[in-house]
Amino acid sequence: MSVEPENIPHSDRLPLKRPPYDELTLNSIRNTAFKGLSPHNLRLSMANQPVLGAKFQQLAHSVLFESEIPLRFKEIAIMRTTALTGAEYPWGMHVAIYGERCKLDRVAVDDLALAESWEALSDPRWSSQDRLVIRMADELYRDTNLSDETWQLATNTWPVPQVVELVFASGVYHLASYFTKTAAVPLEEGQARFPDGYRRR
Repeated sequence: MSVEPENIPHSDRLPLKRPPYDELTLNSIRNTAFKGLSPHNLRLSMANQPVLGAKFQQLAHSVLFESEIPLRFKEIAIMRTTALTGAEYPWGMHVAIYGERCKLDRVAVDDLALAESWEALSDPRWSSQDRLVIRMADELYRDTNLSDETWQLATNTWPVPQVVELVFASGVYHLASYFTKTAAVPLEEGQARFPDGYRRR
């Protein structure tokens, strides 16, 4: 991964960190579990606060790679949350990296971005479990809570630790949405873009 100044894109708000880097910052910038498309610009942006940036990377790593909930459900929670917040950077990165792996084609991910609520989903292929994950993400975004009914449905569907993982997936990526939008993290070359007709910004 190159960190040459000429390879660092422009941000309209928070400039991406340019070299020279101290050891902590350099380790955070180079720390990635991804091959191919990788959140390079996000790491350079978080390098403006390398201590918190490193802590966030650790938390996100745990959510992404140390959870027991099936990958498809976790990614639906992340994609729906970032779509609701209008955060194109994390939404598009997860669509590009995980969409095909989770059997979420363009019709499905567009539905996650465009549906006004879990009840208004238009793709008939969503399973009852898929729809429950989307319902959870919607309620967490709207209410910062789950209704008693939704909590009961979730704990009847998955073991409690996996329900907690879904809550963390939505919560951590709400934080990622706060940061990427506020800092105006530039989009990565090759990531997905919001569909035509997307209205949340």
